[in-house]
Amino acid sequence: MTAQPLGFAGPTHQSSRTRHGWSKALQLAPDLYPGVGGKRLRATLLERAYAFAGGRSAAPALVVDAVEMLHAGSLVIDDFEDDSLTRRGQPALHRVIGPARAVNAGNWMYFRALELAGAAWKDPARSAAVVGRFIAVARQCHEGQAIDLATRIDEVTPRQAQATALAISRWKTGRLASLAAWCGAHAAGGDVPTLQAVAAFGCRVGICLQMKNDLDELCDLIHGSERCDDLRNRRVTWPWAWAAAELSSRQFAAWQRRLRRAGEEPAAFRPLAKDLFAATYRRGAEAINVRLDRAVERLAAGAANADAAGPLAAVCNALRLASEPTKAEALP
Repeated sequence: MTAQPLGFAGPTHQSSRTRHGWSKALQLAPDLYPGVGGKRLRATLLERAYAFAGGRSAAPALVVDAVEMLHAGSLVIDDFEDDSLTRRGQPALHRVIGPARAVNAGNWMYFRALELAGAAWKDPARSAAVVGRFIAVARQCHEGQAIDLATRIDEVTPRQAQATALAISRWKTGRLASLAAWCGAHAAGGDVPTLQAVAAFGCRVGICLQMKNDLDELCDLIHGSERCDDLRNRRVTWPWAWAAAELSSRQFAAWQRRLRRAGEEPAAFRPLAKDLFAATYRRGAEAINVRLDRAVERLAAGAANADAAGPLAAVCNALRLASEPTKAEALP
């Protein structure tokens, strides 16, 4: 991690007075600083892809921070667009400093991420390649978010629910995880087949991460959390996609009507969350584990040395689910 990942944009920000005012104006929550909050799965993907591609010592800190910064900025914007109450156990940033300043801070983090990525190498060609990749992925993530915002689960058919969940996950979470893995291999000087292999692996892992996150939000809501963004905003999530495969068309339509009648308060969504979790957990666990197994198999098949894939493949272990819910996940 760099000494000051937030940095300062130019000489006008170097005095103590302007530095204090500038930092106060952004007012980022501590958990949004690179290297502090969250699971750091993307940073781990980057670091292990770096080793997989032949990198020595540590991956460039500037690139790790750039990926984490891009992700953190997306969380700020997503929370504003979802009107989320919390993020990582504390109030969402727009709830603390207001929507306008939160959007400004989130957008600033996107640009700071590009700045960090471009500064990681002295070679202009390598810097340009990384910055270009960041821009393309940021665009793709926004396209995935557009699908997420524009589609309501109570307005789609069962088949559309499954296709939409995959599209959203691939373009949002998948592309960002893919970027992290690609950046690690690129930093190590990996050849084109290696870059392609780790990028594909990262995207597959990212899809599974979104699957698990969707289940986790249901589980947390059932056990008393106030966060119910997915249900309140009628998002197309993986539990709904799995329900679409489990239920008849008539049953699925009945659950859609339940969602419409639920209102806005977290307590109103808990009965539906319990039923959705109970009906889809096993299918979801199987789907996640099978996808992770395939991701590892394809990574190993494309590696010159299959043993070298081990540490990178181990990233999957944090996402695997037991075939039955654990005690903490079991319905109350």
